[in-house]
Amino acid sequence: MTGDYLAPQPYVQLVRQPLLVAATAVGLLGAAVPARAFSVLSHEATIDVAWDRSIKPLLLARYPKTTPDELDCARSYAYGGSVIQDLGYYPFGNKFFSNLLHYT
Repeated sequence: MTGDYLAPQPYVQLVRQPLLVAATAVGLLGAAVPARAFSVLSHEATIDVAWDRSIKPLLLARYPKTTPDELDCARSYAYGGSVIQDLGYYPFGNKFFSNLLHYT
């Protein structure tokens, strides 16, 4: 009987596949590292980081006669735009609305 190979029985394959899927899921979930959520301030911090390097030069190139007061106003609008998707996470906010803004 050398060289003869017995094919696995169908019920063995039915049991083996779910076990493999379950073991893979447990392995992936067990290897996941906890992540911290971003706060509203981190959204505003991205504006702070990009302001002098990217946003302000673009605004001045498009609108060369912009005053410092107008730039401050533009920065406040940029802050508002970065925070708008978090409105649902404020007290009495609508979480469904916030999820719509985050994931579209």
